[in-house]
Amino acid sequence: MPSKPITYHGVNYASRRALCKEYGIDEKRVESRLRAGWTLEEAVETEVGERVTNGIPVEYEGISYPSLKNMAEELGFSRSILQQAYYRTKDIKEAVEYCLKYEKRDLTVWGRTYQSLSEVALLFGISHYRLTTQVREGKKLEEAVKEALETEPIVFEGRRYAHFVDLCGAYGIQPVNVYFRLEYGMDLREALTRPIKRTGGRTQISYQGREYESQTDLCRSYGISVLCVREQTRTNPLTFLDSFEVLEELKRRLGMKAEEMLNYIPHCRIRGKNYKTVAELLREFDITATAFYSRKSRSEDKDVFAVLKGMQAETRRAYEVEGQPMLREEVRRLHYKEYQIDKLPRCELPKYPKLAGFDLDTKCYDSERLYYELLNKKLEEQEQVQEESSVMRIE
Repeated sequence: MPSKPITYHGVNYASRRALCKEYGIDEKRVESRLRAGWTLEEAVETEVGERVTNGIPVEYEGISYPSLKNMAEELGFSRSILQQAYYRTKDIKEAVEYCLKYEKRDLTVWGRTYQSLSEVALLFGISHYRLTTQVREGKKLEEAVKEALETEPIVFEGRRYAHFVDLCGAYGIQPVNVYFRLEYGMDLREALTRPIKRTGGRTQISYQGREYESQTDLCRSYGISVLCVREQTRTNPLTFLDSFEVLEELKRRLGMKAEEMLNYIPHCRIRGKNYKTVAELLREFDITATAFYSRKSRSEDKDVFAVLKGMQAETRRAYEVEGQPMLREEVRRLHYKEYQIDKLPRCELPKYPKLAGFDLDTKCYDSERLYYELLNKKLEEQEQVQEESSVMRIE
């Protein structure tokens, strides 16, 4: 039976399993909690052992409370926070001290104050579980949010983005501008969608016979991240315009539309989808990094797609059982003895089923390899110009 989509806190998930994976909780535990009558929010966000203390009488400063829930209501604490603290410390005094400290914590992110970590996670589209864990470990909230934006998938307005730069690219804005706006006090939605103002007082730059107000204006016109260009300038002996030309040609060669932002150099691109790292691509095909790089080290052609094509041809021995090809371990689970398995008709199955039959030719680009080809070409051109200039000075 196919998995049913589920909506939680306004975010759509493909299945309950995807929701549990996002929040870092065991799916079977959630299912058992739901059968016991828990709400979905309680089932997902309640830690192990948290509810056990609900009905246990506790005493604090000479006053007896029938349960932690009642105590939290009387003292104005968050019920879940008090329960979590008591579960960890096993000491009601330490639990209360933790709650007092927790209530006074700074929930300010880039000048804006939020009511809870759940609100922060929801508005920034990041994992509530990971955010809570990092804050508990002592990381400042603003640092935890920034790290989550840069290293984890983001869910914004019901859509999932693999990276923060992909989110910025979808809205046609430079990541540096979004951060500046967040620091200025805007929320994420406003930072992504507010029109960019043109400002004067900047150093103009000329490119292909046209004047631009600034380097940022030039990059914005071509849909290229100015930070990405500056990073190439920092790591290579090239001028800003030379680095820009390399990325502009890379974008054209990859078939990217003018309005699509090039915020980073993708490892590869398949029919309009960028993969920032090869690990992202391998996950789609259920291929381990060890298997891929082992095959790549033996391959004469280091192109990522040439390696994957070689892996497409790899097979595993299988056995026909009632007309169905099955792997040896699958046949064993049917209680076949080893000598019985050896007598079965043999056949072959793809070693990587998700990769089998996948088109690795149409609009597939090894972006990283292409980038270095363009970069080396530009460096050679620069060296040639410098040599010619040196000869002219000697003459």
